[in-house]
Amino acid sequence: MKTKLGVLTVVALVAYALKRHYADATTDALSWILTPSAHLVSLVTGVVFTAVPGEGYFSAERMFLIEKACAGVNFMIAAFVLVAFALLHRVPSSCSAGRVVLFGSGATIVGVSVLASYLAALVVNATRIVIAMWLAAHPTGWSSLSPADIHRLEGITVYFGGLWLLYALVQWIDRGGLAFRYALPLGCYYLVTLGVPLANGVQAGQAFFAHAVVVLIAPLTLILFVHTGRRLWHSANLFGPDRRLPFCVTLRNLLHTPGKDVCR
Repeated sequence: MKTKLGVLTVVALVAYALKRHYADATTDALSWILTPSAHLVSLVTGVVFTAVPGEGYFSAERMFLIEKACAGVNFMIAAFVLVAFALLHRVPSSCSAGRVVLFGSGATIVGVSVLASYLAALVVNATRIVIAMWLAAHPTGWSSLSPADIHRLEGITVYFGGLWLLYALVQWIDRGGLAFRYALPLGCYYLVTLGVPLANGVQAGQAFFAHAVVVLIAPLTLILFVHTGRRLWHSANLFGPDRRLPFCVTLRNLLHTPGKDVCR
């Protein structure tokens, strides 16, 4: 238990350091995440972004600015905590806490969590920016939502969906099974989007309350949508009783490997 507490302490300190860095940093100081994000967006969309000192990356063609608020550092913090918690079971309990954190699997878990969260932040944040650019270029006249409301819903959906998929990927790599559990991703998302601002003394006025309601409801709606879709998918008889595609059995018979499932 003490060893895991030691690792969690380091995780908390790293998360706090990232949050303080993001809060105090200028746009130029966030080039370590803004620059590759802008390059990824350019790669996907073909739109050229030019670095503007003190502002970020600007596209004159789309009149779109990738600024500090687009960095995705909050997502990286949530992803870092999520991966660290998901891998915490790998910390041994026989070594001293200091040794595990500094030299053993604790240091490995922290390092892997930082790297995984950074890469995930780049991919997910670039995805959010690409979608935001498309929405800006294709305004929905039929929607009663304002552009700010649509932007907020898009950000919540992409960021929480990214956390959820990241957790599923970590579970698949770590445990060898794909599981769409949502408690840990939901907790990490709420912690960063609601818990941290409240802890920092944000004014809980009407604007924050309206924002909090959307942040609370939107991920739950996404979870309900995904679970409903999975139920409909499985009930359509596309999978057998053991959830294997029918061609798996045929392929196994063709390879003459009785008793072995090539799809496992």
